[in-house]
Amino acid sequence: MGQRTKGRRFLLQSRYAAETREDSTIDNMELLNFSSRITDSETRVWLKDLSKIIDDNREDIDKKIEVSLVNWSMSRLTPITKLILEQAIAEAIYFGIPVPVVIKEGVKLAIEFEGPKTGSFVNGVLDRILKDSNL
Repeated sequence: MGQRTKGRRFLLQSRYAAETREDSTIDNMELLNFSSRITDSETRVWLKDLSKIIDDNREDIDKKIEVSLVNWSMSRLTPITKLILEQAIAEAIYFGIPVPVVIKEGVKLAIEFEGPKTGSFVNGVLDRILKDSNL
Protein backbone atom coordinates (compact mmCIF):
# COMPACT_ATOMS: atom_id res chain seq x y z
CA MET A 1 0.00 0.00 0.00
CA GLY A 2 1.33 3.43 -0.96
CA GLN A 3 2.14 6.11 1.57
CA ARG A 4 -0.69 8.39 0.45
CA THR A 5 -3.22 5.58 0.51
CA LYS A 6 -2.11 4.74 4.03
CA GLY A 7 -2.21 8.44 4.88
CA ARG A 8 -5.74 8.87 3.56
CA ARG A 9 -6.92 6.04 5.78
CA PHE A 10 -5.12 7.51 8.78
CA LEU A 11 -6.54 10.99 8.11
CA LEU A 12 -10.06 9.58 7.85
CA GLN A 13 -9.64 7.84 11.21
CA SER A 14 -8.21 10.98 12.78
CA ARG A 15 -10.99 13.17 11.41
CA TYR A 16 -13.64 10.72 12.62
CA ALA A 17 -12.07 10.68 16.10
CA ALA A 18 -11.93 14.47 16.08
CA GLU A 19 -15.62 14.72 15.18
CA THR A 20 -16.74 12.27 17.85
CA ARG A 21 -14.51 13.85 20.50
CA GLU A 22 -15.16 17.42 19.33
CA ASP A 23 -11.42 17.94 19.14
CA SER A 24 -9.05 19.09 16.42
CA THR A 25 -7.91 16.69 13.73
CA ILE A 26 -4.26 17.61 14.29
CA ASP A 27 -4.55 16.79 18.01
CA ASN A 28 -6.14 13.45 17.17
CA MET A 29 -3.44 12.71 14.64
CA GLU A 30 -0.87 13.07 17.41
CA LEU A 31 -2.97 10.96 19.82
CA LEU A 32 -3.04 8.22 17.18
CA ASN A 33 0.78 8.19 16.91
CA PHE A 34 0.96 10.12 13.66
CA SER A 35 4.76 10.13 13.38
CA SER A 36 5.15 6.40 13.96
CA ARG A 37 2.22 5.36 11.76
CA ILE A 38 3.06 7.66 8.84
CA THR A 39 6.81 7.45 8.54
CA ASP A 40 7.25 9.41 5.31
CA SER A 41 7.78 13.08 6.21
CA GLU A 42 6.39 14.35 2.88
CA THR A 43 3.18 12.43 3.46
CA ARG A 44 2.89 13.82 7.01
CA VAL A 45 3.18 17.39 5.69
CA TRP A 46 0.66 16.63 2.93
CA LEU A 47 -1.83 15.19 5.45
CA LYS A 48 -1.54 18.19 7.77
CA ASP A 49 -2.04 20.53 4.82
CA LEU A 50 -5.02 18.50 3.59
CA SER A 51 -6.56 18.52 7.05
CA LYS A 52 -6.22 22.31 7.27
CA ILE A 53 -7.64 22.84 3.77
CA ILE A 54 -10.66 20.70 4.63
CA ASP A 55 -11.25 22.59 7.88
CA ASP A 56 -10.85 25.98 6.19
CA ASN A 57 -13.14 25.12 3.27
CA ARG A 58 -15.63 22.71 4.82
CA GLU A 59 -18.64 24.94 4.18
CA ASP A 60 -17.86 25.21 0.45
CA ILE A 61 -17.03 21.50 0.18
CA ASP A 62 -20.26 20.52 1.94
CA LYS A 63 -22.27 22.75 -0.41
CA LYS A 64 -20.76 20.90 -3.37
CA ILE A 65 -21.77 17.60 -1.79
CA GLU A 66 -25.27 18.79 -0.96
CA VAL A 67 -26.12 20.00 -4.47
CA SER A 68 -24.83 16.77 -6.01
CA LEU A 69 -26.98 14.45 -3.92
CA VAL A 70 -29.86 12.99 -5.93
CA ASN A 71 -32.91 12.02 -3.86
CA TRP A 72 -30.69 12.19 -0.78
CA SER A 73 -29.79 14.76 1.88
CA MET A 74 -26.70 15.62 3.87
CA SER A 75 -28.44 14.54 7.08
CA ARG A 76 -28.77 11.00 5.68
CA LEU A 77 -25.03 10.60 5.06
CA THR A 78 -23.17 8.60 7.65
CA PRO A 79 -20.33 10.53 9.30
CA ILE A 80 -17.75 8.30 7.59
CA THR A 81 -19.27 8.79 4.13
CA LYS A 82 -19.35 12.55 4.61
CA LEU A 83 -15.72 12.60 5.75
CA ILE A 84 -14.63 10.47 2.77
CA LEU A 85 -16.41 12.79 0.34
CA GLU A 86 -14.89 15.89 1.95
CA GLN A 87 -11.38 14.47 1.78
CA ALA A 88 -11.70 13.41 -1.84
CA ILE A 89 -13.17 16.72 -2.97
CA ALA A 90 -10.45 18.68 -1.16
CA GLU A 91 -7.74 16.57 -2.78
CA ALA A 92 -9.10 17.19 -6.27
CA ILE A 93 -10.04 20.84 -5.97
CA TYR A 94 -7.35 22.24 -3.69
CA PHE A 95 -4.44 19.88 -4.36
CA GLY A 96 -4.98 19.04 -8.02
CA ILE A 97 -4.92 15.28 -7.49
CA PRO A 98 -6.27 13.72 -10.72
CA VAL A 99 -9.99 12.97 -10.61
CA PRO A 100 -9.63 9.24 -11.41
CA VAL A 101 -7.17 8.85 -8.51
CA VAL A 102 -9.43 10.76 -6.12
CA ILE A 103 -12.47 8.68 -7.06
CA LYS A 104 -10.56 5.38 -6.84
CA GLU A 105 -9.13 6.23 -3.42
CA GLY A 106 -12.48 7.51 -2.11
CA VAL A 107 -14.24 4.36 -3.27
CA LYS A 108 -11.57 2.14 -1.66
CA LEU A 109 -12.04 3.94 1.68
CA ALA A 110 -15.83 3.68 1.41
CA ILE A 111 -15.69 -0.05 0.69
CA GLU A 112 -13.18 -0.67 3.47
CA PHE A 113 -15.07 1.26 6.14
CA GLU A 114 -18.70 0.92 5.05
CA GLY A 115 -19.08 -1.69 2.33
CA PRO A 116 -19.61 -2.06 -1.43
CA LYS A 117 -22.92 -0.19 -1.60
CA THR A 118 -21.32 2.85 -0.04
CA GLY A 119 -18.44 2.50 -2.49
CA SER A 120 -20.90 2.77 -5.38
CA PHE A 121 -22.62 5.73 -3.74
CA VAL A 122 -19.32 7.57 -3.18
CA ASN A 123 -18.32 6.84 -6.79
CA GLY A 124 -21.51 8.42 -8.10
CA VAL A 125 -21.36 11.49 -5.88
CA LEU A 126 -17.69 12.17 -6.58
CA ASP A 127 -18.20 11.62 -10.29
CA ARG A 128 -21.03 14.20 -10.37
CA ILE A 129 -19.08 16.77 -8.34
CA LEU A 130 -15.68 16.39 -9.93
CA LYS A 131 -16.77 15.95 -13.54
CA ASP A 132 -18.93 19.08 -13.21
CA SER A 133 -15.97 21.00 -11.78
CA ASN A 134 -14.01 20.40 -15.02
CA LEU A 135 -10.88 19.36 -13.12
